[in-house]
Parts: sequence; C-alpha cells; structure tokens
Amino acid sequence: MNRIIKLFAVILAGLVIIAVSAAIILPKVIDPNDYRTDISQAVHDSTGLQLSIDGPIGWSVFPWLGLSLENLNIKGSDNSQLAKLDSAEVSVKLLPLLGMKVEVQTAHLQGLELDLIKNKEGRGNWETPKSKTVAAKTTDESSKETESSSASAPALSLDIANVSVEGLVLRYKDLKSGQSYTIDEAGLETGAIRSAQPFDFNLKARVNSSKDKLTLKTQVSGMLTVDLKNGKFVVDTLKASATPSGKESETLQLTGHIDVTQKPLMVAGNLDVTEFNPGKLLKQLHIELPAMANAKAMSRLSFKSHFTTDGQSFNADKLDLTLDAFNINGHFNVLDLKKQNMVFQFKGNELNLDHYLPPSAQPAATSETSSEATAETASTSKQTSTSAKELPLIPEDTLRPLNIKGSLELAALTVANLTFKKPTVEIDAANAREQVKLTSGFYEGTIDLNTVLDVRTVGTPRINTSAALKGINLTALATAMPALQTIEGNVNADLNVSTQGQLLSVLTKNLNGKVDFGIAKGAFTQANFDKMVCEGIAKVRNKKLTKTDWSEATQFTRLGGSFNIKNGVASNNDLAAALQSLSLKGDGDVDLVNRSLDYHLGLNISGNNAENNDPECQVNEDYRDVTWPVRCHGVLGQQSCGIDTERLGDTVKALLKQEAKKRIEKELEDKVGPLKDVLKGLFK
Repeated sequence: MNRIIKLFAVILAGLVIIAVSAAIILPKVIDPNDYRTDISQAVHDSTGLQLSIDGPIGWSVFPWLGLSLENLNIKGSDNSQLAKLDSAEVSVKLLPLLGMKVEVQTAHLQGLELDLIKNKEGRGNWETPKSKTVAAKTTDESSKETESSSASAPALSLDIANVSVEGLVLRYKDLKSGQSYTIDEAGLETGAIRSAQPFDFNLKARVNSSKDKLTLKTQVSGMLTVDLKNGKFVVDTLKASATPSGKESETLQLTGHIDVTQKPLMVAGNLDVTEFNPGKLLKQLHIELPAMANAKAMSRLSFKSHFTTDGQSFNADKLDLTLDAFNINGHFNVLDLKKQNMVFQFKGNELNLDHYLPPSAQPAATSETSSEATAETASTSKQTSTSAKELPLIPEDTLRPLNIKGSLELAALTVANLTFKKPTVEIDAANAREQVKLTSGFYEGTIDLNTVLDVRTVGTPRINTSAALKGINLTALATAMPALQTIEGNVNADLNVSTQGQLLSVLTKNLNGKVDFGIAKGAFTQANFDKMVCEGIAKVRNKKLTKTDWSEATQFTRLGGSFNIKNGVASNNDLAAALQSLSLKGDGDVDLVNRSLDYHLGLNISGNNAENNDPECQVNEDYRDVTWPVRCHGVLGQQSCGIDTERLGDTVKALLKQEAKKRIEKELEDKVGPLKDVLKGLFK
C-alpha cells in the first residue's frame, strides 16, 4: 500500500513540476503575436467583422493567467471604423479557477471608442448577415447550456481587486433621421469585488445630442453586493443623477435600494426622486411646455415609492407624489404585466387642474373677458374641426389599451373653473371603454355623475354622461359660470347627454340629450318682470310710468322645465314659474356652439291686480289671463331682456277681443233683460 501511495505522490509531483515548467516555458516558447492573423480570421468567420491588433499582445500563465492588448481596431460592415481600443489588461489567478473561484488582480480598460452608424436604409455598420446568424445561434446554444449547467455547476466565487474603465467614448449617428448622440468622459471605478460582500461603484458619463444641442452629465453610484452562490444581488445607497450643462442647471436625482433574488425571481426596493423643478429642467432639456394659467405651475416635483415584482405581476404598495401644492399617495397593483390589468387606490389633497391648462382655456370671470372669449368661440365655431387653434382633448392611443379599476379621493378638485368638494372618482377601464363615476359636494349641494368614454372607433371617441344634481346653489355656482348670474336659488337637475369628437368645438356641436331641472324659492336677479308688464300695459294705454323705485330682481316660489339638446342647441318649450304677483311661461333656444341665447317669456298677472305697480298699469280681473311677452337675447352672461315687440301684437289682439266680447255681452244684456222678465211671468 505504501508503494502505491508513493507512486501516486511521485506522479502528482511530476505533474506539478510539468505544469509549473509549462507555465514558465510556454510564454517564452509560444508567442501570441504570431497568431494575430488567426485571431482576426476567427473573429471574421464568427461575426463578419474585420479585427486588427496593431499593438503587442502579452500573456502569462502562472501564477496569474494574464492577457494584455494594445491598439485594437474593428471595422464595420461598411468598412467604417467601428471600434478602437487603446489597451486592455486582465490578470486571473490560475489555481483558484480549478475550485470555481475567480481571483482577479486587476481589470483595466483604457480608451475604448465605439462608432455606431446607421445608414439611410436603416442598417447599422455593426450588422452583417453572418453576425446576425451567429448571434442568434450563440444565444440559443448559450441559453440551453445555461439551463443544463446551472443546476449542476457550482457558483463562481469572485475576488477582484478593482475594475477600472477609462476614456470610454460611444458615438451614434442615424443618417436617415439626422440625429446623432455622443457619450464621452465615461468611466467606471469599483472597490474590491468579493462574493456576498458589498463594494462601492461609480459610473459617470456625458451625453451629447447634436440635433438638440444638448449636453447632459450623468452619474450612478452606490454599494453593490453580488452573491452568486445564492443568486442574490443588492444595490444599496443607490444614487443616480442627470444634469444639463449650463449655469444654474436643474438636477434630476434618483435615490433608493434594490434587492434581487434570482430563483424564484423577486425584486423589491424603493426608488425616490428628490424634489426638483420639472418646468425648469424640461426647459433646459429643450422641451417647451405649453403656456399655463398659473405661472408657478410645474415648479416642484418629488416622488417616493416602495415596490415588489416577481416578473409576472408588479405591486407598488407605497406611492407618494408631490406636484407643486398637490400631494397624492396610495398604492397600485399590476395583476398581470402581459395583460397590463391594474387596480389602484389613491388619496390626495386639493388639485386645481386649471393651473396646468392654457390661459385661454379658463372661463371668463368678467364681462369684458367674457365678450372676448365669446367672440373667439364664435370665430372658432365657424372654422373646421382641424382648426389650428384647437388641440385634441382625448388621448385615444393612451386610453385604448387600458385595463384599470381603481378609485381616487381628493379634498377638492377644480376643473374648467368648477370646484368639487371631497370628490370620489371611480374608474373602470377595459376593452377601449372607460367608465368614470364621480360623487362629490358641489356648490353647497351634491352631484352624482357617470361618464362612459368609448374610444374603440379611431378618431371619433364617444362620450355619454348622466348626472343628478341636488341642492346646487346657483349664486355660488355663478362665480364659476357667469352665465348663471341672472338667476338665484337651489337647483335640482337630471342630465343625460352624449357627444362625440376630439375638439372642443366639435364636441359642443355634437352635443345631444336632455336636461330636466327645478328651482325652489329663487329670483331673477337682472330683470323685474313686474316692471316689464307695467311697461307693456302703459304702452297699450299710451301712458308713461310714474313709478321710479323698481326693484332689480323678480322673486319666484318655483321654477322648472326641461331642455332638449340637439347638435349643441338647447331648446325649451315648457318653462314654468310661479312669481309673487305673476305666473311665467317660457320657450326658446340656448346656442352652446355660438354661446348665444334667444328666449321668450310670457307673463300673466295673478289676482285682480298687481300690487305696488305704477298707477298707469293697474288692471282689473278682466285682464288677468292676458299674456305679456318678454324677450331675452344676446351673448350668454350678457343677455338683455325687454318687451317682446314681435309678440306684443298678439297681446293687443287678445285685449281687443276681450274688450269686444265685453261690449257685446253688455249689449245683449240690455236687449235680453226685458225679455227675461216676460219669460219669468210666463212660467209662474
């Protein structure tokens, strides 16, 4: 037995001597520079690219397996310069490799330049038919080898003193679009890399865009832990930043922590965006934002998050976003990343969307601005739907694939100059149909709204809206809608309308549906109908009024009716109101397209006479059913009301008929009176 052991020992010692001798002798006997042509040919056979090594090739075997290259050049498929490398050095300890342990003394890359050019036909100088075929084959084979070997092969153990990459330059040019980018001043530095131990890294680069004349400085740093044995990776104290060049440049900075487990796949972490000025940054990136109603809009943005994903789904259990004075927080879950079906729940404080709309989109608050807006609207309505002044309002391409179900609660929401108190919005989107339900306080009352947006037909989205309004205070609402300043009271209304199109003018023109409403204990604030009736009576009598202290409003106990809307014109023929001394009926049209009104009112005096009226217009009960016509017309919010001279003729005719009837009855009474007495005598 001892002889056998000695024999194996001698053999082993001999092998060690041979290996050491080979490690010492081979680098002296074999010169890798003699194989430049073979190396270049092998690269050409496998990729179709031309490689030339113009500098010396150095190598060593023991105790370090080392390789160094200098002045390496690669030409692209169009014979242009594709890559150039000044020098590369790597040294790996030989014996630890037998135990699947990689000990690298140093890894250094200096002066790597890549020139990627895509021609006018869309083909890159790095693409060759051979390289595509080989790449596809290599990818397929390597994936199979990985699957078969990953289960059996032990994991590598890393021990790298440091990694250094300096002078990295990448240039990309697209001859078809004329766009080109350059990444330079790029480099990577790391600390000692050891398995399952954190090491620091710092990657930096400068990005230049020739077309946009934009230069962006970027940097990514942090602590990275690589545990190949357990398939775990951790990025801690991650910090990524991008800063445009120039004075007082705004910086976009991302911080966070990421944990990755390979089997089973699980990624968890948090990513936060430090507060910055998005409007200023976008301007420095040569991205012009449209003018906004609020000059301070888009001046503050920050973001915090925590998330997990297994590759099949994504769960963000914490999201917190602050934009200017608005803050929203909550969570959302993508149940299936392939199908993109999402559920969410968010809560936020006050949001004013009007701050982010163009100033011209704001409803007018004064009569002067109202007239200007009306003139512009009337002009726009005469143009085609492709007017350059209008932009599409509905992002069809974004909405069409949505598969979302969720809710949003806000302290307040302002949109189109209308303010909703504590609104709750529920969204259910699927199959290119989005349903939005809104429940909210609304100007001292409540509103329940249900809208369905159908974007299945490209270019012609369809909108159906139904709503129930209860107890809305018209005086409060008139602050946002000046057209309602002419009436006071609390309104209840039911609305069911539909429209289709992309532009505001088209949506208004295609508006159809019905609105039913009722107002209790209100007033017409800009018209005294008692005065108007008196003026009508006095005009018939050819008299002048002597009363001067007329009130500016007309009180009513109830008012109700309905509007039928067809192609943007709301028509009404059943308006009815009970005033203090009058009853009122009305009919007419409200043209929403041209923002104009033409409405007729009929006033009937209640009782024997109208109290507190001018003496010249006092009437007796014979005229209590006579209709006194009033017409309101003009621009919405600036309409004027007065005696309807066109319909006054009918009133005069009615009065003449009534007077004629009275005279005939009197004449008959005078003639028939004696005959009545005779008849009475006959039937005693």
